[in-house]
Amino acid sequence: MIKPAAESTIYRLAGLGGILAGQTITPHSDASSSARDKPQPHAWTLRSGVYTPRQVVEGFAPLLDTVVYRLGDDAPNTKPARVSLLDNVQSNLATDTREATLPFQQDVPDLSRREMKEQADRIGKVLVKWARETSSGPFDPELNIRSPCENHLLTPPNVELMFGRRSQPHLMQLFNEYMHQMVLLRDALLPFRNFDEVLIPIDGKAARGIRHLEPGRAQFLTTLVTKSVTQASVLSYAKALLAPELPRTDTGGYGFQYEHGSILPAVLSGGDTHFHLLEYVPSKLDPSQENILFDYQFSDYYTAPRPEIPAGSQVQAKDLPRFPSELATPVFQSASLGLVPSTEPTPVRQLELRLEFNNGKCVGVDIGQIARGHRYAYQALKGNKEADLLAEAVTVHSALDVLLHPDRGLITAKQGGVHVIPTVEPIVALATLGKLYPENVVLLPENGGLSQTEKAGKGFEPKFIIWGGVKHGGFKGHF
Repeated sequence: MIKPAAESTIYRLAGLGGILAGQTITPHSDASSSARDKPQPHAWTLRSGVYTPRQVVEGFAPLLDTVVYRLGDDAPNTKPARVSLLDNVQSNLATDTREATLPFQQDVPDLSRREMKEQADRIGKVLVKWARETSSGPFDPELNIRSPCENHLLTPPNVELMFGRRSQPHLMQLFNEYMHQMVLLRDALLPFRNFDEVLIPIDGKAARGIRHLEPGRAQFLTTLVTKSVTQASVLSYAKALLAPELPRTDTGGYGFQYEHGSILPAVLSGGDTHFHLLEYVPSKLDPSQENILFDYQFSDYYTAPRPEIPAGSQVQAKDLPRFPSELATPVFQSASLGLVPSTEPTPVRQLELRLEFNNGKCVGVDIGQIARGHRYAYQALKGNKEADLLAEAVTVHSALDVLLHPDRGLITAKQGGVHVIPTVEPIVALATLGKLYPENVVLLPENGGLSQTEKAGKGFEPKFIIWGGVKHGGFKGHF
Protein backbone atom coordinates (compact mmCIF):
# COMPACT_ATOMS: atom_id res chain seq x y z
CA MET A 1 0.00 0.00 0.00
CA ILE A 2 1.18 3.52 -0.79
CA LYS A 3 1.46 6.11 1.95
CA PRO A 4 1.98 9.59 0.43
CA ALA A 5 3.95 12.10 2.45
CA ALA A 6 4.13 15.76 1.47
CA GLU A 7 7.54 17.38 1.29
CA SER A 8 8.63 20.97 0.73
CA THR A 9 10.65 20.17 -2.41
CA ILE A 10 9.39 21.55 -5.71
CA TYR A 11 8.53 19.04 -8.42
CA ARG A 12 9.83 19.54 -11.97
CA LEU A 13 8.11 18.06 -14.98
CA ALA A 14 10.33 16.15 -17.40
CA GLY A 15 11.19 17.96 -20.62
CA LEU A 16 10.44 21.52 -21.76
CA GLY A 17 13.09 22.93 -19.47
CA GLY A 18 11.62 21.37 -16.34
CA ILE A 19 8.43 23.25 -15.51
CA LEU A 20 8.04 23.76 -11.75
CA ALA A 21 4.81 21.99 -10.85
CA GLY A 22 3.99 22.38 -7.16
CA GLN A 23 5.18 20.66 -4.02
CA THR A 24 6.44 17.11 -4.34
CA ILE A 25 4.57 14.23 -2.76
CA THR A 26 6.85 11.25 -2.19
CA PRO A 27 4.99 7.94 -2.12
CA HIS A 28 6.36 5.47 0.41
CA SER A 29 5.50 1.86 -0.31
CA ASP A 30 5.02 -0.44 2.65
CA ALA A 31 6.43 -3.70 1.34
CA SER A 32 4.60 -5.68 4.01
CA SER A 33 1.22 -4.40 2.83
CA SER A 34 -0.69 -5.67 -0.17
CA ALA A 35 -3.99 -5.15 -1.93
CA ARG A 36 -4.76 -8.81 -1.15
CA ASP A 37 -7.51 -8.90 1.42
CA LYS A 38 -7.81 -11.59 4.08
CA PRO A 39 -9.03 -14.78 2.35
CA GLN A 40 -12.64 -15.70 3.08
CA PRO A 41 -14.45 -18.76 1.74
CA HIS A 42 -17.33 -16.94 0.04
CA ALA A 43 -15.96 -13.47 -0.57
CA TRP A 44 -13.13 -11.79 -2.40
CA THR A 45 -12.24 -8.12 -2.65
CA LEU A 46 -9.30 -5.74 -2.31
CA ARG A 47 -8.05 -4.31 0.94
CA SER A 48 -8.89 -0.62 1.34
CA GLY A 49 -5.88 1.61 0.71
CA VAL A 50 -3.88 3.44 -1.95
CA TYR A 51 -2.06 1.32 -4.51
CA THR A 52 -0.02 1.38 -7.67
CA PRO A 53 -1.55 -0.51 -10.63
CA ARG A 54 0.97 -3.31 -10.12
CA GLN A 55 -0.18 -3.77 -6.52
CA VAL A 56 -3.77 -3.92 -7.73
CA VAL A 57 -2.82 -6.71 -10.15
CA GLU A 58 -1.21 -8.52 -7.22
CA GLY A 59 -4.46 -8.05 -5.31
CA PHE A 60 -6.34 -9.95 -8.03
CA ALA A 61 -3.97 -12.93 -7.70
CA PRO A 62 -5.95 -14.98 -5.12
CA LEU A 63 -8.66 -15.54 -7.72
CA LEU A 64 -6.21 -17.08 -10.15
CA ASP A 65 -4.25 -18.87 -7.43
CA THR A 66 -7.36 -20.70 -6.27
CA VAL A 67 -8.21 -21.78 -9.81
CA VAL A 68 -4.71 -23.10 -10.48
CA TYR A 69 -4.61 -24.91 -7.13
CA ARG A 70 -7.99 -26.60 -7.68
CA LEU A 71 -7.06 -27.67 -11.22
CA GLY A 72 -4.36 -29.83 -9.69
CA ASP A 73 -0.98 -30.86 -10.99
CA ASP A 74 -0.16 -30.35 -14.65
CA ALA A 75 0.51 -33.38 -16.81
CA PRO A 76 4.12 -33.90 -17.93
CA ASN A 77 5.23 -32.05 -21.07
CA THR A 78 2.16 -29.78 -21.10
CA LYS A 79 1.81 -26.06 -20.72
CA PRO A 80 1.20 -25.21 -17.04
CA ALA A 81 -2.36 -24.16 -16.23
CA ARG A 82 -1.24 -20.79 -14.87
CA VAL A 83 0.65 -19.98 -18.05
CA SER A 84 -2.27 -21.04 -20.23
CA LEU A 85 -4.81 -19.00 -18.25
CA LEU A 86 -2.61 -15.91 -18.37
CA ASP A 87 -2.21 -16.44 -22.12
CA ASN A 88 -5.99 -16.20 -22.20
CA VAL A 89 -5.95 -12.91 -20.30
CA GLN A 90 -3.31 -11.66 -22.71
CA SER A 91 -5.71 -12.37 -25.59
CA ASN A 92 -8.54 -10.67 -23.68
CA LEU A 93 -6.43 -7.53 -23.26
CA ALA A 94 -5.15 -7.46 -26.85
CA THR A 95 -7.07 -5.44 -29.44
CA ASP A 96 -6.70 -7.75 -32.46
CA THR A 97 -7.71 -11.23 -31.26
CA ARG A 98 -10.93 -13.24 -31.26
CA GLU A 99 -10.98 -12.92 -27.48
CA ALA A 100 -10.35 -9.14 -27.41
CA THR A 101 -12.57 -7.21 -25.00
CA LEU A 102 -11.78 -3.91 -26.75
CA PRO A 103 -11.33 -4.82 -30.42
CA PHE A 104 -10.09 -2.36 -33.04
CA GLN A 105 -9.51 -2.67 -36.76
CA GLN A 106 -5.88 -2.85 -37.83
CA ASP A 107 -5.69 0.67 -39.29
CA VAL A 108 -7.64 3.20 -37.23
CA PRO A 109 -8.10 6.46 -39.16
CA ASP A 110 -9.59 8.46 -36.28
CA LEU A 111 -6.73 10.00 -34.28
CA SER A 112 -8.44 9.76 -30.88
CA ARG A 113 -9.38 6.10 -31.36
CA ARG A 114 -5.91 5.26 -32.67
CA GLU A 115 -4.41 6.73 -29.50
CA MET A 116 -6.70 4.57 -27.36
CA LYS A 117 -5.89 1.45 -29.38
CA GLU A 118 -2.16 1.95 -28.90
CA GLN A 119 -2.70 2.75 -25.23
CA ALA A 120 -4.85 -0.37 -24.68
CA ASP A 121 -2.20 -2.59 -26.29
CA ARG A 122 0.57 -1.03 -24.24
CA ILE A 123 -1.26 -1.33 -20.92
CA GLY A 124 -2.51 -4.86 -21.59
CA LYS A 125 0.99 -6.19 -22.22
CA VAL A 126 2.31 -4.64 -19.01
CA LEU A 127 -0.57 -5.91 -16.84
CA VAL A 128 -0.06 -9.49 -18.05
CA LYS A 129 3.69 -9.18 -17.50
CA TRP A 130 3.04 -8.11 -13.90
CA ALA A 131 0.60 -10.97 -13.43
CA ARG A 132 3.17 -13.50 -14.66
CA GLU A 133 5.74 -12.04 -12.27
CA THR A 134 3.44 -12.03 -9.24
CA SER A 135 4.75 -14.34 -6.53
CA SER A 136 2.43 -16.69 -4.73
CA GLY A 137 0.72 -15.28 -1.66
CA PRO A 138 -2.12 -16.15 0.67
CA PHE A 139 -5.28 -17.49 -0.95
CA ASP A 140 -8.23 -19.58 0.12
CA PRO A 141 -8.44 -22.98 -1.61
CA GLU A 142 -12.16 -23.05 -0.75
CA LEU A 143 -12.94 -19.68 -2.35
CA ASN A 144 -16.26 -19.93 -4.15
CA ILE A 145 -17.99 -16.83 -5.51
CA ARG A 146 -20.64 -16.09 -8.10
CA SER A 147 -19.35 -13.94 -10.96
CA PRO A 148 -21.84 -12.59 -13.53
CA CYS A 149 -21.04 -13.55 -17.11
CA GLU A 150 -19.24 -10.66 -18.85
CA ASN A 151 -18.89 -12.40 -22.25
CA HIS A 152 -15.11 -12.62 -21.92
CA LEU A 153 -14.10 -15.41 -24.28
CA LEU A 154 -11.80 -18.35 -23.59
CA THR A 155 -9.13 -19.45 -26.04
CA PRO A 156 -9.74 -22.99 -27.40
CA PRO A 157 -7.11 -24.65 -25.14
CA ASN A 158 -8.68 -23.04 -22.08
CA VAL A 159 -12.19 -24.17 -23.00
CA GLU A 160 -10.96 -27.73 -22.50
CA LEU A 161 -9.02 -26.75 -19.36
CA MET A 162 -11.91 -24.96 -17.64
CA PHE A 163 -14.72 -27.30 -18.70
CA GLY A 164 -12.83 -30.59 -18.90
CA ARG A 165 -12.17 -33.36 -16.39
CA ARG A 166 -9.62 -31.34 -14.35
CA SER A 167 -12.03 -28.53 -13.59
CA GLN A 168 -14.92 -27.95 -11.21
CA PRO A 169 -18.03 -25.81 -11.92
CA HIS A 170 -17.12 -22.94 -9.61
CA LEU A 171 -13.61 -22.47 -11.06
CA MET A 172 -15.00 -20.82 -14.18
CA GLN A 173 -16.72 -18.31 -11.90
CA LEU A 174 -13.39 -17.44 -10.28
CA PHE A 175 -11.53 -17.15 -13.56
CA ASN A 176 -14.32 -15.06 -15.05
CA GLU A 177 -13.95 -12.65 -12.14
CA TYR A 178 -10.19 -12.54 -12.61
CA MET A 179 -10.52 -11.78 -16.32
CA HIS A 180 -13.09 -9.07 -15.65
CA GLN A 181 -11.02 -7.34 -12.96
CA MET A 182 -8.00 -7.26 -15.30
CA VAL A 183 -10.15 -5.81 -18.10
CA LEU A 184 -11.58 -3.18 -15.75
CA LEU A 185 -8.08 -2.16 -14.66
CA ARG A 186 -6.74 -1.99 -18.23
CA ASP A 187 -9.63 0.24 -19.28
CA ALA A 188 -9.44 2.43 -16.15
CA LEU A 189 -5.79 3.21 -16.94
CA LEU A 190 -6.46 4.27 -20.55
CA PRO A 191 -6.46 8.03 -19.75
CA PHE A 192 -2.91 8.06 -18.35
CA ARG A 193 0.36 8.26 -20.27
CA ASN A 194 2.37 7.07 -17.26
CA PHE A 195 -0.32 4.61 -16.17
CA ASP A 196 2.13 2.55 -14.14
CA GLU A 197 2.78 5.45 -11.74
CA VAL A 198 -0.81 6.42 -10.94
CA LEU A 199 -1.79 6.11 -7.26
CA ILE A 200 -5.23 4.52 -7.04
CA PRO A 201 -7.42 4.82 -3.92
CA ILE A 202 -9.38 1.62 -3.28
CA ASP A 203 -12.44 1.34 -1.04
CA GLY A 204 -12.65 -2.36 -0.35
CA LYS A 205 -16.24 -2.01 0.84
CA ALA A 206 -17.57 -0.10 -2.18
CA ALA A 207 -17.75 -3.09 -4.51
CA ARG A 208 -16.02 -6.35 -5.33
CA GLY A 209 -12.53 -5.38 -6.43
CA ILE A 210 -12.89 -2.43 -8.81
CA ARG A 211 -16.38 -3.19 -10.10
CA HIS A 212 -17.46 0.25 -8.90
CA LEU A 213 -15.80 1.52 -12.09
CA GLU A 214 -18.27 -0.29 -14.36
CA PRO A 215 -20.65 2.70 -14.91
CA GLY A 216 -17.77 5.04 -15.81
CA ARG A 217 -16.26 2.40 -18.08
CA ALA A 218 -19.55 1.84 -19.88
CA GLN A 219 -19.95 5.56 -20.49
CA PHE A 220 -16.39 5.99 -21.76
CA LEU A 221 -16.49 2.95 -24.05
CA THR A 222 -19.80 4.11 -25.52
CA THR A 223 -18.14 7.39 -26.48
CA LEU A 224 -15.07 5.54 -27.79
CA VAL A 225 -17.10 3.19 -29.99
CA THR A 226 -19.88 5.49 -31.24
CA LYS A 227 -18.16 8.90 -31.35
CA SER A 228 -14.71 10.44 -31.27
CA VAL A 229 -13.04 10.50 -27.88
CA THR A 230 -13.21 13.94 -26.28
CA GLN A 231 -11.00 15.53 -23.65
CA ALA A 232 -14.05 15.78 -21.40
CA SER A 233 -14.72 12.03 -21.66
CA VAL A 234 -11.08 11.16 -20.88
CA LEU A 235 -11.03 13.50 -17.89
CA SER A 236 -14.38 12.20 -16.61
CA TYR A 237 -13.07 8.62 -16.72
CA ALA A 238 -9.89 9.61 -14.88
CA LYS A 239 -12.00 11.30 -12.19
CA ALA A 240 -14.12 8.16 -11.80
CA LEU A 241 -10.97 6.21 -10.90
CA LEU A 242 -9.17 8.72 -8.70
CA ALA A 243 -11.52 11.44 -7.46
CA PRO A 244 -15.22 10.81 -8.21
CA GLU A 245 -16.25 13.45 -5.66
CA LEU A 246 -14.80 16.31 -7.75
CA PRO A 247 -17.40 18.85 -8.92
CA ARG A 248 -18.82 18.96 -12.43
CA THR A 249 -18.57 21.96 -14.72
CA ASP A 250 -19.86 22.77 -18.20
CA THR A 251 -16.53 21.85 -19.81
CA GLY A 252 -15.63 18.97 -17.50
CA GLY A 253 -12.19 20.49 -16.91
CA TYR A 254 -8.85 19.24 -18.21
CA GLY A 255 -7.04 18.09 -15.05
CA PHE A 256 -7.27 17.98 -11.28
CA GLN A 257 -5.52 17.70 -7.96
CA TYR A 258 -6.56 14.88 -5.65
CA GLU A 259 -5.35 13.50 -2.35
CA HIS A 260 -2.44 11.58 -3.87
CA GLY A 261 -1.11 13.94 -6.55
CA SER A 262 -2.16 15.87 -9.64
CA ILE A 263 -3.42 14.96 -13.11
CA LEU A 264 -2.26 17.25 -15.92
CA PRO A 265 -2.30 17.25 -19.74
CA ALA A 266 0.56 14.99 -20.84
CA VAL A 267 1.75 17.56 -23.39
CA LEU A 268 3.32 19.58 -20.55
CA SER A 269 6.11 17.01 -20.26
CA GLY A 270 7.17 17.49 -23.87
CA GLY A 271 8.62 14.82 -26.13
CA ASP A 272 6.38 12.99 -28.61
CA THR A 273 3.03 14.47 -27.73
CA HIS A 274 -0.20 12.65 -27.15
CA PHE A 275 -3.65 13.75 -28.21
CA HIS A 276 -5.91 13.35 -25.17
CA LEU A 277 -3.76 11.52 -22.62
CA LEU A 278 -3.15 12.81 -19.11
CA GLU A 279 -0.14 12.47 -16.84
CA TYR A 280 0.01 11.60 -13.16
CA VAL A 281 2.30 14.00 -11.31
CA PRO A 282 3.42 13.31 -7.69
CA SER A 283 2.85 16.88 -6.56
CA LYS A 284 0.20 19.32 -5.39
CA LEU A 285 -0.34 22.83 -6.70
CA ASP A 286 -2.12 23.81 -3.47
CA PRO A 287 -1.31 21.51 -0.52
CA SER A 288 -3.92 23.30 1.62
CA GLN A 289 -6.71 21.82 -0.53
CA GLU A 290 -7.30 18.14 -1.17
CA ASN A 291 -9.37 18.18 -4.36
CA ILE A 292 -9.25 20.84 -7.07
CA LEU A 293 -10.68 20.64 -10.59
CA PHE A 294 -8.64 22.59 -13.16
CA ASP A 295 -11.04 24.29 -15.55
CA TYR A 296 -10.64 26.41 -18.67
CA GLN A 297 -10.29 30.18 -18.60
CA PHE A 298 -12.77 30.28 -21.50
CA SER A 299 -15.40 27.57 -21.28
CA ASP A 300 -16.21 28.15 -24.97
CA TYR A 301 -13.29 29.44 -27.03
CA TYR A 302 -15.67 30.51 -29.81
CA THR A 303 -17.27 33.15 -27.59
CA ALA A 304 -14.00 34.37 -26.03
CA PRO A 305 -12.78 37.93 -26.84
CA ARG A 306 -10.54 38.05 -29.92
CA PRO A 307 -7.94 40.80 -29.70
CA GLU A 308 -5.87 41.70 -32.75
CA ILE A 309 -2.39 40.20 -33.16
CA PRO A 310 0.43 42.72 -32.47
CA ALA A 311 1.96 44.42 -35.47
CA GLY A 312 4.64 42.53 -37.35
CA SER A 313 6.89 42.87 -40.39
CA GLN A 314 5.42 42.07 -43.79
CA VAL A 315 7.66 40.15 -46.19
CA GLN A 316 7.22 38.10 -49.32
CA ALA A 317 6.96 34.38 -48.63
CA LYS A 318 9.59 33.65 -51.27
CA ASP A 319 12.02 35.80 -49.26
CA LEU A 320 11.76 33.36 -46.32
CA PRO A 321 13.31 30.21 -47.83
CA ARG A 322 14.52 29.03 -44.46
CA PHE A 323 13.94 29.54 -40.74
CA PRO A 324 14.47 33.22 -39.79
CA SER A 325 16.84 32.54 -36.88
CA GLU A 326 17.66 36.23 -36.51
CA LEU A 327 14.01 36.83 -35.52
CA ALA A 328 13.82 33.94 -33.07
CA THR A 329 16.41 34.61 -30.41
CA PRO A 330 15.86 32.75 -27.11
CA VAL A 331 13.63 34.64 -24.68
CA PHE A 332 12.64 32.01 -22.12
CA GLN A 333 14.23 31.96 -18.67
CA SER A 334 12.03 29.92 -16.32
CA ALA A 335 8.60 28.29 -16.19
CA SER A 336 6.20 27.19 -13.47
CA LEU A 337 2.60 26.20 -12.96
CA GLY A 338 0.46 28.32 -10.68
CA LEU A 339 -3.17 28.58 -9.68
CA VAL A 340 -4.93 31.81 -10.54
CA PRO A 341 -5.73 33.55 -7.23
CA SER A 342 -9.30 33.19 -6.00
CA THR A 343 -11.10 35.51 -3.60
CA GLU A 344 -12.75 32.58 -1.81
CA PRO A 345 -12.07 28.87 -1.36
CA THR A 346 -13.42 26.94 -4.33
CA PRO A 347 -12.83 23.41 -5.67
CA VAL A 348 -12.74 24.74 -9.26
CA ARG A 349 -9.66 26.78 -10.23
CA GLN A 350 -7.78 28.00 -13.27
CA LEU A 351 -4.17 26.91 -13.75
CA GLU A 352 -1.52 28.93 -15.59
CA LEU A 353 1.81 28.29 -17.22
CA ARG A 354 3.87 31.19 -15.92
CA LEU A 355 6.85 32.17 -18.04
CA GLU A 356 9.62 34.53 -17.04
CA PHE A 357 11.63 36.04 -19.89
CA ASN A 358 15.20 37.24 -20.01
CA ASN A 359 14.00 40.84 -20.28
CA GLY A 360 12.48 40.53 -16.80
CA LYS A 361 8.87 40.39 -18.02
CA CYS A 362 6.43 37.63 -17.06
CA VAL A 363 3.23 36.20 -18.51
CA GLY A 364 0.63 33.65 -17.47
CA VAL A 365 -1.06 31.45 -20.12
CA ASP A 366 -4.07 29.27 -19.31
CA ILE A 367 -3.07 25.58 -19.25
CA GLY A 368 -6.50 24.55 -20.49
CA GLN A 369 -6.17 26.75 -23.55
CA ILE A 370 -2.63 25.48 -24.20
CA ALA A 371 -3.93 21.90 -24.18
CA ARG A 372 -6.93 22.86 -26.32
CA GLY A 373 -4.75 24.81 -28.77
CA HIS A 374 -2.41 21.83 -29.04
CA ARG A 375 -5.27 19.42 -29.77
CA TYR A 376 -6.68 21.68 -32.47
CA ALA A 377 -3.33 22.52 -34.12
CA TYR A 378 -2.20 21.06 -37.44
CA GLN A 379 1.23 19.69 -38.27
CA ALA A 380 2.94 20.96 -41.40
CA LEU A 381 3.19 18.40 -44.18
CA LYS A 382 6.41 16.47 -44.75
CA GLY A 383 6.69 17.31 -48.46
CA ASN A 384 9.43 19.10 -50.34
CA LYS A 385 10.42 22.12 -48.27
CA GLU A 386 12.17 23.62 -51.32
CA ALA A 387 8.93 23.78 -53.36
CA ASP A 388 8.09 27.13 -54.90
CA LEU A 389 5.98 29.40 -52.75
CA LEU A 390 3.03 31.38 -53.98
CA ALA A 391 3.75 35.02 -54.58
CA GLU A 392 2.07 36.24 -51.44
CA ALA A 393 3.00 38.33 -48.47
CA VAL A 394 3.26 36.96 -44.93
CA THR A 395 3.56 38.84 -41.69
CA VAL A 396 6.30 37.84 -39.24
CA HIS A 397 5.58 38.45 -35.56
CA SER A 398 7.64 38.27 -32.39
CA ALA A 399 6.61 35.36 -30.16
CA LEU A 400 7.37 37.55 -27.17
CA ASP A 401 4.97 40.25 -28.42
CA VAL A 402 2.25 37.65 -28.90
CA LEU A 403 2.71 36.19 -25.42
CA LEU A 404 2.84 39.61 -23.76
CA HIS A 405 -0.31 40.87 -25.51
CA PRO A 406 -2.08 42.89 -22.80
CA ASP A 407 -5.69 42.19 -23.83
CA ARG A 408 -7.73 39.30 -22.50
CA GLY A 409 -8.83 36.75 -25.06
CA LEU A 410 -7.56 34.59 -27.93
CA ILE A 411 -5.55 36.43 -30.56
CA THR A 412 -6.68 36.57 -34.17
CA ALA A 413 -6.23 38.73 -37.28
CA LYS A 414 -9.47 40.27 -38.42
CA GLN A 415 -8.10 41.15 -41.85
CA GLY A 416 -6.95 37.60 -42.52
CA GLY A 417 -3.50 36.91 -43.92
CA VAL A 418 -0.75 34.43 -43.13
CA HIS A 419 1.10 35.12 -39.89
CA VAL A 420 4.44 33.54 -39.02
CA ILE A 421 5.65 33.35 -35.41
CA PRO A 422 9.23 31.99 -35.24
CA THR A 423 10.76 30.54 -32.06
CA VAL A 424 13.56 28.14 -31.17
CA GLU A 425 12.08 27.23 -27.79
CA PRO A 426 9.53 24.39 -27.43
CA ILE A 427 7.92 25.85 -24.33
CA VAL A 428 7.43 29.19 -26.10
CA ALA A 429 5.82 27.41 -29.06
CA LEU A 430 3.50 25.55 -26.70
CA ALA A 431 2.59 28.70 -24.76
CA THR A 432 1.86 30.49 -28.03
CA LEU A 433 -0.73 27.83 -28.83
CA GLY A 434 -2.55 28.95 -25.71
CA LYS A 435 -2.68 32.59 -26.86
CA LEU A 436 -3.99 32.12 -30.41
CA TYR A 437 -7.58 31.50 -31.48
CA PRO A 438 -7.38 27.73 -32.10
CA GLU A 439 -8.91 27.45 -35.54
CA ASN A 440 -6.16 27.50 -38.15
CA VAL A 441 -2.78 27.14 -36.44
CA VAL A 442 0.01 25.12 -38.09
CA LEU A 443 3.14 23.77 -36.40
CA LEU A 444 6.21 23.93 -38.65
CA PRO A 445 9.57 22.43 -37.56
CA GLU A 446 12.60 24.72 -37.63
CA ASN A 447 14.18 22.71 -40.47
CA GLY A 448 11.01 22.92 -42.57
CA GLY A 449 9.89 25.43 -45.17
CA LEU A 450 6.79 27.56 -45.58
CA SER A 451 5.76 25.55 -48.65
CA GLN A 452 4.95 22.66 -46.28
CA THR A 453 2.21 24.76 -44.66
CA GLU A 454 0.31 25.79 -47.80
CA LYS A 455 -1.94 22.70 -47.74
CA ALA A 456 -1.87 22.21 -43.96
CA GLY A 457 -4.64 23.55 -41.77
CA LYS A 458 -7.83 25.00 -43.17
CA GLY A 459 -8.16 26.59 -46.57
CA PHE A 460 -8.93 30.09 -45.38
CA GLU A 461 -7.39 33.00 -43.52
CA PRO A 462 -6.17 33.99 -41.08
CA LYS A 463 -3.58 31.24 -40.81
CA PHE A 464 -1.00 31.24 -38.02
CA ILE A 465 2.26 29.36 -38.44
CA ILE A 466 4.36 28.67 -35.37
CA TRP A 467 7.75 28.07 -36.97
CA GLY A 468 10.24 26.23 -34.76
CA GLY A 469 10.16 24.86 -31.22
CA VAL A 470 8.56 21.65 -32.53
CA LYS A 471 9.56 18.63 -34.60
CA HIS A 472 7.51 16.09 -36.48
CA GLY A 473 6.45 13.20 -34.27
CA GLY A 474 3.83 11.95 -31.86
CA PHE A 475 0.16 12.67 -32.47
CA LYS A 476 0.60 16.43 -32.58
CA GLY A 477 4.34 17.08 -32.85
CA HIS A 478 7.42 16.62 -30.68
CA PHE A 479 8.14 19.49 -28.27
